[in-house]
Amino acid sequence: MNRFVLMFACFLCVLSGCVEDKPRPKGSMSVVPLEIVEATESAIEVSSLKQSKDIVVNHHVRGQDIYVECYIPSFTFKEKGGTNVNGEGHMQVYVDGKKVDEIFTAAFIIKGLEKGKHHLMIEVVHNDSADYQLKKSWNVNIR
Repeated sequence: MNRFVLMFACFLCVLSGCVEDKPRPKGSMSVVPLEIVEATESAIEVSSLKQSKDIVVNHHVRGQDIYVECYIPSFTFKEKGGTNVNGEGHMQVYVDGKKVDEIFTAAFIIKGLEKGKHHLMIEVVHNDSADYQLKKSWNVNIR
């Protein structure tokens, strides 16, 4: 009987250590780009000359992290620098009016936001950081 109780206690100890959410130090916000997957040769992009530039942003709050996905028709993400080519560039990410990072992918995670209300903004810019006049902003509440 004592062995059974001892084995059960050990089993509970093992299970209690299987936790995915690890505590993070306060004030350690970061932006993490997600992996880029290149399109295959069989993919065909269809666009219209009359199509105006617009940005569609989907976001999901999970704990202190915000998962962000952006769609910009007829736009290619490129590293900073080089010549100013229309339809190429990157995004600048702002949290509470402060620029926190430059992103070169369509999806990324803002990690470790402190609890409370925050104002987020994404600004699309050319390779040389010239403005496209294309921005999207929204508010989130971290609980």
